[in-house]
Amino acid sequence: MSDLTRDLPELKNRGLFRRSRPEQPMASGNAPARLRVVDGPSDFDPAPAGGYTDDWENLRAVSPGRNSAIVNRLGNAANDPVAASFDRLRTSLLKGLRANGWNRVAVVAPTMGCGATFSAINLAMSLSQIPGSRTLLMDLNLRRPGLASALDMKGTGDMRGFLTGQAHLQDQFVRAGDTLALGLTQAPDADAAHLLNSEGAAFAINDAMDRLSPDVMLCDLPPLLEHDDLAAFLPQVDGVLLVADGNQTLPDHIAACERSLENQTRVLGVILNQARLSGPAPMFA
Repeated sequence: MSDLTRDLPELKNRGLFRRSRPEQPMASGNAPARLRVVDGPSDFDPAPAGGYTDDWENLRAVSPGRNSAIVNRLGNAANDPVAASFDRLRTSLLKGLRANGWNRVAVVAPTMGCGATFSAINLAMSLSQIPGSRTLLMDLNLRRPGLASALDMKGTGDMRGFLTGQAHLQDQFVRAGDTLALGLTQAPDADAAHLLNSEGAAFAINDAMDRLSPDVMLCDLPPLLEHDDLAAFLPQVDGVLLVADGNQTLPDHIAACERSLENQTRVLGVILNQARLSGPAPMFA
C-alpha cells in the first residue's frame, strides 16, 4: 500500500476533505459528489512570500514524434474537414461546460474500435488552439493505452505510478506546447478498474486538477459496454462524450450506454466517426 493511500483515513479525520463544488442537478438525478483533498493553504490564506508555483509552466516540454500522423494532419487544419468538424464540436462542448462550471470530460466508446482515442486527441488538439487556454489529456484506458503510440511518444509516463502515489506530478505529465498537457502511460494494467475506483486515484486526479488548473480535462477510457472502468471513474468527471462508429455501432449499443449512465452522470454528446455524407469524403465528428 502506498503512503498516499495509507494516509487517506488520517486526512479524513483531520477534516481535510471538502466538496469540489456544489452538486449540479441533472434531468434524471444528481451526479455523485466528488471529494477534494486540501493539502496546502486554504482558499483564504495569503500567498507565501515567494508566491505560488505554477506547476503547468514547470512541466517538461516535449514534442510529438515524426510518425504522429494525427498531429501532422492537424498541422494543415485550415484545409482539413476533419479538423473543422472537431472545431465545431469544441465550440459546442465549451458552451455547455462553461455554462455549468464543468471541466472534466470522459471520452468513451460503446465497444472497441470506435475511435475514442482518435476523437480524444483531435478534440484536445482543437481545444489547445484557443490562446491562453489549458487542456489536459489523460490516457486512462489502462487496459489498452493508446495515446503515447498515436502521438509517437513512447517511453513517456507511468499512470499507475501516478494514481497510486508512486510517481510525482512532474514526472508523469508533460507539455506539448503552451496550451496542452499530456498524462500518458505505456503498459497495460489488468487491475485497471480497481485502480480507478480507489481513493488514491481520486486524490491524485484532484491534486493534478488543483495544481495544473486546466480549463478542460479530457480522459480517454476503455469501452463502456466491455469493462467497468468508466463506472469506477464516474465520480471524477462532470460528463461523458460517447464515440460511435458509423460502421459498427448499433442503436442498441447507444441505448445500452444511456441506460448504464442514467442517474450517474451526464451524456454531453455523441461523436459519430466514419459517417459519410453524400460523396466520397468522410465526416468524423
